[in-house]
Amino acid sequence: MLQSFYGVIQVEHYQTGRLRLQTDVLKENVELEQEFLNNMKQLSGINEVKVNSVIGSILIYFDEKVLENSFLYLIVLKLLHLDEEALKSKSGKVKVMLKQVFEAMDMTIYNKSKGYLDLKTLISGIFVFYGIRKLRKVPVLPTGATLLWWAFRLLSEEKRK
Repeated sequence: MLQSFYGVIQVEHYQTGRLRLQTDVLKENVELEQEFLNNMKQLSGINEVKVNSVIGSILIYFDEKVLENSFLYLIVLKLLHLDEEALKSKSGKVKVMLKQVFEAMDMTIYNKSKGYLDLKTLISGIFVFYGIRKLRKVPVLPTGATLLWWAFRLLSEEKRK
């Protein structure tokens, strides 16, 4: 089974000698489409290549005795200049959204405190407060000490970067 790279190139359908791919880089990109078609025609084992630049679809008919499907897929990635993009580490949409939310909270806390606090310092302070409180009430480790350790790690994180 061929691996899709979400947001870069997807394998829509594969059967023996026929591969359909979907990618946005070919949408309305006549220059890249022509370069891709010219390069594909030069490969042995390629019977026919059809590109629909309106929807970014590629349909390749090929001889599996001459060209293996996974090798063909790698060739397509290379010819479309997607090889680096496909293997690049990406953040998930939820992670990006949470990062934006925390950045907004950080800026709000910074502005409301007139520059005295930021989100990390506020959370560290809360951990210190509850850590000391738990150590005083129940001097059992690691609960209070854990909160103090988290506060220390949050505050010292900027030094490690």
